[in-house]
Amino acid sequence: MNMIGCVGSLGKNILLLSNLFFVLAGVALIGLGVATELPVLWVSDLFDDSQIIQLAPIVAIVAGCVVFTISFFGCCGVIKESQCMLVIYAFFMILLAVLKVTLCTLIIIKHDDFFDGLSRLLTESFIDDPLDFQNIERIFVCCGPLGPVSYLNATLPDSCCFRPVCTILNAYKGCNKVIENFFYAVGLATIIISAIVAAFEFLAAVISSCVANYIRIKGRQRLY
Repeated sequence: MNMIGCVGSLGKNILLLSNLFFVLAGVALIGLGVATELPVLWVSDLFDDSQIIQLAPIVAIVAGCVVFTISFFGCCGVIKESQCMLVIYAFFMILLAVLKVTLCTLIIIKHDDFFDGLSRLLTESFIDDPLDFQNIERIFVCCGPLGPVSYLNATLPDSCCFRPVCTILNAYKGCNKVIENFFYAVGLATIIISAIVAAFEFLAAVISSCVANYIRIKGRQRLY
């Protein structure tokens, strides 16, 4: 086997392994979207423009499905040695990588504004509708915006504690910090997963182009 054949075969194997990684990454994005859909739905009720926040888990699920589908498409291109399918696959890999880099950039840029607004809106929600705020306490296992001290001298609700008799000593932590930590973890996980997947997508696009070129050369050699 000549050098071009060795490189082409190696590229095909690497591409198949890469697509296996993308399939797992797609499943991870779908899982992340499903896991955060309910908590995000509760918190989004606090925002006037809540549609964008509510769409975040859906976007993650859709992105995971798209990555999964394109990865399957790439596997078919490698197995069938279809130059057309591999070129299309490379194009979509680059497009997905650019979108993920854009997503990471937006999360970093909007980070401070989001958390500043979140603390303010949680406090306002607690003051305006304490009963509705108890639903947030149950979802996130927290108590008041700043902890049990937020209730001053009032009796703590059952949503503030695990035990039937709720006191300051056994009450949960404040919701502001708990929810901030939750969204910080989600944002960090999204950035890390997106950055790693984007790097592999750029690499897969390059390898896919090389394999497509190998298939083209291989096809020409058969004509002679």
